[in-house]
Amino acid sequence: MSSAAGEHSSPSMGSSPRRAADRPYQRGYATPPQERRAVADAHATKLWLSALLAMVDQAVIVMIVIGCAWPVLWTGWHILAGLAVSGLGAVLLGRQFRALECMAHEASHHNWTRVNRRLNDLLATVLACVPTGARLGVYRASHLRHHRRFGTREDPDLANYRQFGWEELDRASILSFALDSLSRTRAYRRRWKETSGGLGRLPAIPFLWAVVLAIGPAGLVWGSWPAAFAAAGVWLLGYGVLLPVVRFLGECNEHVYTGSQTVFDATISNLGLMSRIFIHPHGDGYHTVHHLWPGVPHHQIRNLHRRLVVNDPEGYTARLRHRTRFLSSPVRGLQPDARAGRWTHRRQSRHASIAGDRYEQRR
Repeated sequence: MSSAAGEHSSPSMGSSPRRAADRPYQRGYATPPQERRAVADAHATKLWLSALLAMVDQAVIVMIVIGCAWPVLWTGWHILAGLAVSGLGAVLLGRQFRALECMAHEASHHNWTRVNRRLNDLLATVLACVPTGARLGVYRASHLRHHRRFGTREDPDLANYRQFGWEELDRASILSFALDSLSRTRAYRRRWKETSGGLGRLPAIPFLWAVVLAIGPAGLVWGSWPAAFAAAGVWLLGYGVLLPVVRFLGECNEHVYTGSQTVFDATISNLGLMSRIFIHPHGDGYHTVHHLWPGVPHHQIRNLHRRLVVNDPEGYTARLRHRTRFLSSPVRGLQPDARAGRWTHRRQSRHASIAGDRYEQRR
């Protein structure tokens, strides 16, 4: 990715096909001079907050698995209610595992902490990668190619969009979208394992994590082997079935490469409430800001987006490509609202500003 902050121009349409394919997209956005200090401050990391959120996500997974093991003890017509509870629990598990994957994504940019990068990787591996079965180093190598070689043959996301035809998904209705997506799911899962370092067919490490922290405790809490087996089933449904679905829904909505000439124009922000809660947790929906400044951590990205909405109406607000409903096509231009105006800039320390400036220079 080009780091030239002052360029809005696009690559020449007269460029040869080979040159166009090998040249990363230009950034396509100029940071307003009055916002540069705020952008630098927004790069400040909070290790304690990132670690705490990952631990909370893990704790919620454990509680869901243990809680959904209880209905296996029910009898009679309550069995149907128990199945409904387990199904809902599996859906929530898919969301929670996706939240941990978003935290692993944060760690791939060293957004937990840049002061101690080994600690960044160690904590993210233990708290986010072990439960989800990803290898941080493998994922980082692939994901940073997406940022640095955006729009080229080396961009793994562009390869995904072309291979799976994500821009052509049928969004006429939920049913048509589901059927169209289902035909692409198997190949997508294989591709994800290649780019994230997934652990093959048997998710050994995530399963051991689940046995120690959730499945085993479920058997002890309810004093029943059937409860432990039920917990294992709910975990397997959430991790093995619902997580890939949520991941697919998230990744297929982040870009539109066709007809785009810059990173800004090719990136979509998913700003709908349901999307931000269930499909793009921990700030993952503010994807345009993320591509402009990958070093802005999850706890700063929403505030930076709101600040730009208010303070850069022409360069950012009027040009932002976004969607507020999952099945809708992305639109350009966002109307500032009262909530965006509540963004309050808190001056960070000079150390944080210098850290942000240095991060931008390295990109």
